[in-house]
Amino acid sequence: MRPLLITAGSRGDVQPYLALARGLRAAGHEPVVAAPRRFEPLATAHGVAFVPLSDEMLALQDSVKGQGVRAAITAARSVKPMLRRLLNDQAALASQEADVVVYHPKSLGGPYVAEKLGVPAIAGLLLPLYLPTAAFSSPILPVRVPHALNRASWRIAAAVEAPYRGTVRAWRTQALGLADGFRPVADLVTEGGVLHAWSSHLLPAPADWPASAHPTGFWTMSADDGWTPPERLARFLEEGDPPVYVGFGSSVTGDPETLTATVLEAVRLTGRRAVLATGWGALRPDVVQDDILVIEEAPHDWLLPHMAMAVHHGGIGTVAAALRAGVPQVVRPFVGDQPFWADRLHRLGVAPAPLTGRLTPERLAAALMAATELVSAARAVAKAVSSEDGVAAAVSRIATHT
Repeated sequence: MRPLLITAGSRGDVQPYLALARGLRAAGHEPVVAAPRRFEPLATAHGVAFVPLSDEMLALQDSVKGQGVRAAITAARSVKPMLRRLLNDQAALASQEADVVVYHPKSLGGPYVAEKLGVPAIAGLLLPLYLPTAAFSSPILPVRVPHALNRASWRIAAAVEAPYRGTVRAWRTQALGLADGFRPVADLVTEGGVLHAWSSHLLPAPADWPASAHPTGFWTMSADDGWTPPERLARFLEEGDPPVYVGFGSSVTGDPETLTATVLEAVRLTGRRAVLATGWGALRPDVVQDDILVIEEAPHDWLLPHMAMAVHHGGIGTVAAALRAGVPQVVRPFVGDQPFWADRLHRLGVAPAPLTGRLTPERLAAALMAATELVSAARAVAKAVSSEDGVAAAVSRIATHT
């Protein structure tokens, strides 16, 4: 096969697609990944054929990192022109030879490139997004609804896409030359097939999903082979007991100083050492303490196995890495699907109840203490998750669509 894989977003959205490409290549196929250009070195390092797409929107996000919610909202007003340029880069992919397109819905253009090529389109989803179920409400719904409304709640996915629909509709006609007959991504996903790239141990398929939609397992690879930690990180890990990891990824907050103070006081109350990752600015520490190390980021697949537990926002990439590392998790969700995954981790027995509402040092410290009782459960889940080969399962299913 000649699969074309199209994704957009942050590293958490791209790395699983690179893992899938490696699996496809190992099975004798010829995959190409199209993704934001900043990930070309990562793709090259793993021998994956790569086509760079615009990463203006990522650069915009970088420019407002740590500046709070208001700056993020202001930056959002610049998105539509950038989106059109990202879509134009995807239009050029229609000159590629491909037998199937696997796309991340964030790309917005994936199914239409497949339409232009005349090949099957399969959505590769890192979270439940488009396939309705009565078992639970849409993970991106900001509030939980009565059970009777679960299936109806899944319409929100189409609403999220709505602000960009006019841009995509015009691009489809002007850049791809496709005739009228535009259909939203939400409709195309359910019709064209889907790969759900998470572990069934974290979220099993509900009874009303077809077998073809059952989770494949996480799409993972040894992405950090050869990664060498900075000397100060390596020394910190060697100098004492495994620390607590605290990082909130790309989440932002209007008051990073207060969140940072809360975290530092909670760590002090528990007498633990900690590694704080500043990420996109949810944490803004200015400390010099022997028992606290501040970093911007480090590969989770390398870092988390060295930790005693992980305190994070509930993003699925961090969730997956912590599950594989076999460490308890403490989740302070912010937006989107994060509360959903926080609840799943609690139900799975690898995390205390999610820290929603007002966060105090005492609440966080109590959660850290509770997490110490979950080590055995976390290790058992890690063993189960590691027995899955999500990439191999996805490769097999892709083959059935060509």
